Amino acid sequence: MAACRKIGIAGTTAQEIMLLEHLVYSTAIAIVLGTLYRRYTGRDHAWLVVASAYVPDLDIVADGLLQRIGITVMVHGSPIRHGYFHNVAVMLAYAVFAALLLHPAGVRLVDSFFFAAAGFGAHLFEDALVYKGGYAFFWPLSNQHYGIGAFEYTRDWYGVANAEVLIVGVIALAGALVFWQVCEKKGWKVGGWGR
Repeated sequence: MAACRKIGIAGTTAQEIMLLEHLVYSTAIAIVLGTLYRRYTGRDHAWLVVASAYVPDLDIVADGLLQRIGITVMVHGSPIRHGYFHNVAVMLAYAVFAALLLHPAGVRLVDSFFFAAAGFGAHLFEDALVYKGGYAFFWPLSNQHYGIGAFEYTRDWYGVANAEVLIVGVIALAGALVFWQVCEKKGWKVGGWGR
């Protein structure tokens, strides 16, 4: 809670923000997706997965920032709150925005759309793993809140992360690194193995 107060997030509990966990999980996903995508296309913009993994939590600060410039956005009759960006509609809008933003910099539209959506989606999946009945992931198609709730989330690892969630993420990251190393050593390149 103290960390939330330090960054000015009123009404947000420490359990709602998984900064370290999102970094570990999204890095593991970025390594695997980047390796596979490079195999088939010769291109790899996996950095976008990690960067995009934090976008859903912008809903924490969105209302405050918009209010400072004189804009009030109401969703379901109330100001933007944490969880309002945690859905497929915002994921698709963000992926289109990222694609259009990065295209002039030489990143193909399909590449940036894919990696931005994957990073955003990774965040949604991680939250679903941790929070049972967490968010309305399929809004606007459904207001039903979904979640798996496989872990009881509390910041028990030095006050910055949940040890269980972090251990699973580190195992996934180690597996991703092994996968990447095996692919690199075997000379897995565009067009097939060892060409």
